[in-house]
Parts: sequence; structure tokens; C-alpha cells
Amino acid sequence: MKEMKAMVLLLGLFVVAVLAFLVYDATAKKTSPAPPTATTAVEQPASTANAPAEAATPSAESTGAGIRSSDLLTSGSEELPLPTTNAPAPGSAERLPRAYENAPPQIPHSIEGLVPITLGNNACLSCHLPGVAENVGATPLPPTHIKMDLFSDSEGKKVPVDPARYACTQCHTPQADVQPPVPNEFQPEFRNPELKNKSNLDQQWNEGVQ
Repeated sequence: MKEMKAMVLLLGLFVVAVLAFLVYDATAKKTSPAPPTATTAVEQPASTANAPAEAATPSAESTGAGIRSSDLLTSGSEELPLPTTNAPAPGSAERLPRAYENAPPQIPHSIEGLVPITLGNNACLSCHLPGVAENVGATPLPPTHIKMDLFSDSEGKKVPVDPARYACTQCHTPQADVQPPVPNEFQPEFRNPELKNKSNLDQQWNEGVQ
């Protein structure tokens, strides 16, 4: 009797295992993606089949735009043309009005042979240091460039001006003959008409702070 019960139990377990396997196999077939067929690529809509080719085609907006006037998708290694200048020699140029109140004045004369500026040679100082500038008719360096040394030890500096202002062309720009793609229509307003050609930054240094 016990042997009969054991055989029935084993048979029941076997049946349950077979049913579980069949159910699992049917579920797996329903959830797995269908294998690709030979007609899949042929039956794709034209809009998706041609998408890569259309994306690689430059649009009208991406060609001939900007300063380069070249294809923006393929260009990038070209160098922009060097601007030309007809600026007069130092000592023969007229001063230019400031772009805005206390703006760094523009360089009205040619800087050919005056740059690059190095620690051992700054040709700008030969004319624009106070004292020398008065004798040659040049614009003298303001107190903000000499007396108001905010970033270094005045006693230990190796140049006669504030080292932060020693590289003149980082703020003062020479003139060139260019045709900007976007014209500058900015019109400055000066609280004092004299500030069109001079600076009072040493007096207004803390304006808005105090």
C-alpha cells in the first residue's frame, strides 16, 4: 500500500513538471521578438529608409553662412583672412573717442613693429609713460595703471606699471579695415562730455560699491 502511494506521488510530480515546462515554453514564444525576414527591409516606409541619407545632405541654412561664407558642415580648418589696416604711424594719428565712459581707448596708430609685448620689451611705454607722453604728445598712462596696483606688490614689481596692465593690447585694440557682418549701432552716453577723450576711473573706482 505504501509503495502504491509513493508511485502515485511521483507520477503527480512528473505531470506537474511537464505542465510547468509547457506553460513556460508557450509564454517565452509569445514575448520573444519575431526573427527578421527577407521582406522586412524591403517593406520599410520610404520616410524611414531614406532618413540617414537625408540627414547627411547639407541644408540651405548650413551653407554659405557666417563670416567664412563656406559650408559649415565640412569647413573648420580654414583661417579667417587677416584684416588690413591703413592706420597712420605713431605720432601722426588723431585720438579716437572712447567707446563708452571710461572705456580703454582704442589705438589710433599702427602697431607694426611694436608687438609682441614681452617682459623685457614694451615699446608702448617708450611714449606713453607719464613725463615722456607730455613731451611727445601721446596719451599718458592713467593712475589706474601705475599708482593703483591692486594685484601685486608695488615695491617688488619688475615693470614700471601694474603687471595686470602691462600687456597693453589685452584691452587696447588697434584699428583695421573690416566689414562686420552685423553693424554696431551702440551709441554711448557720457555724463561728462570731457570723458569722451579722457578717463576719471581713478576717481570713480569704487562707484556703486561704497
